[in-house]
Amino acid sequence: MERLIRANADEINRLQQAIRDTASARWRGPEERERHAAACAEFHQHYERLAFPGGYANALKRLAEHDPDTLDVALTFLEVRPYFFRSGYMWKTLLKRVQRVPMGTKQHARLQKILDAYAAYRATRDG
Repeated sequence: MERLIRANADEINRLQQAIRDTASARWRGPEERERHAAACAEFHQHYERLAFPGGYANALKRLAEHDPDTLDVALTFLEVRPYFFRSGYMWKTLLKRVQRVPMGTKQHARLQKILDAYAAYRATRDG
């Protein structure tokens, strides 16, 4: 799952780079404008699926239903901390949501490591 999350983040970044690469030329003519529009459409078409395995909106719904499989995937996402467009917002939302889900000892230990790492990260940013 970790490898999938990282590969999906790489793909989102590639799709976003295609938008950037075509943005400056979109005013030069209809062909360039179409190339940029196609890059934007491709990004939006795939983003939800790539952002979180099974879809981000679905994951939030499943976490609210206390689905243990989704909890495991969410914990893996939090551990990997992928970097892509809006991933920071997703990370913080998932961190809040997983804390509301009942979990076993191993899952709780994983969450505690995530919280400890986040506290250490915040300490270096704030200091």
